[in-house]
Amino acid sequence: MILVTGANGQLGRRIVQHLIAREPALLGGRLAISVRDPARAGDLARRGVLVRQGDFGQPETLAAAFAGAERLVLVSTDGPRDVRIAQHRNAIRAAREAGVRHILYTSFMDADAAAPTELAIVHKDTEATLADSGMDHTILRNTLYADDLCLLVTPELQQDVLRLPAGDGAVSLVSRNELAQAIAAAAQAPRLDKRIYTLTGQSSASYADIAARIARVSGKPLAYQHVTLDDYVGSLVAAGIPAWFAAALGDMFRCVAEGRFAATTCDFAALVGHPPKSLDCLIHEFYAPRNPS
Repeated sequence: MILVTGANGQLGRRIVQHLIAREPALLGGRLAISVRDPARAGDLARRGVLVRQGDFGQPETLAAAFAGAERLVLVSTDGPRDVRIAQHRNAIRAAREAGVRHILYTSFMDADAAAPTELAIVHKDTEATLADSGMDHTILRNTLYADDLCLLVTPELQQDVLRLPAGDGAVSLVSRNELAQAIAAAAQAPRLDKRIYTLTGQSSASYADIAARIARVSGKPLAYQHVTLDDYVGSLVAAGIPAWFAAALGDMFRCVAEGRFAATTCDFAALVGHPPKSLDCLIHEFYAPRNPS
């Protein structure tokens, strides 16, 4: 049985959907999810997914949630660093005690850096915890989500400047949906040839280049402007973003400026059988003008 945690979240739900699409027979009692609020997963329950209540912050709930699982897709949680680290450690401990044979963990690029970005510190710790657990495991290091471009630049282009502390650093973007597709493929693979997969786009581009491509596709002006880290974090806090998250985002873009998210690999294609969508294709999907219906 395959069990997916965090299946009410954006990535976890897509992983479940791809698992079902790849192998509908999983719905015959071979696919389960662990979620904090089972009521929000009623649609999956009606399709035949086994829905279990499990909260990484309440480890006593995890024995029943993980019971009978052979492969566990451990989707990383959200929140402040110390909270996430504790939650992931709880989940790994519970998985080992439940007899899970293999954990597939959704990690993040830069987790192997000597001094990882704030958002990757959690993943570095979790990867180390998995290594120390003695359990069979696979690490799936995700690149930045292409979908989040729409948080930086709304599809309506209500702004004409993209301000980030990313310098000239390049990023390699993949959509959540395609990352979920690759993770589902790994979860169903009869044998995994690598311990660590780094899931990236086909190519990388700077945010100045990305802004120019968005402007070209949308037909609206958009330019990139580098701003200082302090100014960027301050603007997020002023907009109501929690200070810890604003600082983490700022630190991530600082690492982008250092070139730490520019790498590309063929790992996505190795799992799925074809490369992910190109950056131009993604930008067209997000920003091409739509004819009113």
